[in-house]
Amino acid sequence: MDHFDGAMDVQRFNHRKNDHISRYTEPDDWSQTTLEKDAAKIYTRSIFFDQQLEIHGTISECLPMDTKVEGPRIRILLKDFKAHGDGLLEVWFKNLENDVTAECSCLRFEQYGLLCKHIYFLFKMFGVKEIPNKYVTKRWTKDVVPNELNVKYNLNIGGKDVQHKAKRIAREIIHKGEYLVSNLISDLDQLVLVRDQMMQLKERVDQSRITKQLDPKFDRFSKLIGYQQPVTNAPPDVRVPAGIRNKGRGSHRRIKSKKEQMISRKGKRSRKCSVCNEKGHDIRTCGELKAKQQGKQGKKKMKGVQIENVGRDKDNEVKDDEEEDDFEDYSSDDGSEEEDQWEEVSEDDEDE
Repeated sequence: MDHFDGAMDVQRFNHRKNDHISRYTEPDDWSQTTLEKDAAKIYTRSIFFDQQLEIHGTISECLPMDTKVEGPRIRILLKDFKAHGDGLLEVWFKNLENDVTAECSCLRFEQYGLLCKHIYFLFKMFGVKEIPNKYVTKRWTKDVVPNELNVKYNLNIGGKDVQHKAKRIAREIIHKGEYLVSNLISDLDQLVLVRDQMMQLKERVDQSRITKQLDPKFDRFSKLIGYQQPVTNAPPDVRVPAGIRNKGRGSHRRIKSKKEQMISRKGKRSRKCSVCNEKGHDIRTCGELKAKQQGKQGKKKMKGVQIENVGRDKDNEVKDDEEEDDFEDYSSDDGSEEEDQWEEVSEDDEDE
């Protein structure tokens, strides 16, 4: 919003500057003709520069080639050295007592509302000293907009139709005043006369008290915000504001309404877990991931117990094997001695 206001202020400043230049300064006169002076009085400065180039082009860029009279009109064939193609254009001119009519085949006036160099050439040829009113388009004149663009009226009279009519009359008064000042700026006597008449009107208005007194400041602000002061004389009820925390330092943030809180919550992106794809939490607080991790830890503990049991079984087997080997060695030694003793006893018996 600040950028928009700044851009509008720049636009208004440029308009006031250009309007001041158009109304209260005089441009340079190139051709020293009455047509150029008349264009300087009528048009704004930028449009006058365009018309000045067209008037200056009648001197070095236009050349009459053929002339033919067709009833009340005169047809002239002109050679334009800067036109496209062969540069031949037809211009019709009619000059009666109170009517001057001119037409050109380039159709510049029909397209832009501004006269071309070819029509200005005929005006100079036939002695037309001022631009006819029919060829002055209001949109290009310096009096189309009043000086003060920000004029606003606070009218409280009648209905909408009456207010609209009053605004229109007020703008007409401003337009006429600007027109008088811009046209009489070089004639001091007439300007003083107009000033004296306006002072007399002002005195009459002051004596009749037509001007309305300004409302008090409180009433003007009340109208702006739509507030109506209560009629009762009772003291106003002051309610404790909701949502105030007096404990601690407090935060430097303003208290938001419920509507703003809902809008801010709606605009925030909710978190989504990358493990279970559910909203409201992330991977750090995911219950499913924690359950998986606990299950893996339980499996690791079971594997450790199984490995210990297998080691114990292997130790027991080794011990059993060693005991069996010892027993076999002992049994093998005793049996051979008994057999030898038995063999010796049996041989003695046989001898006897």
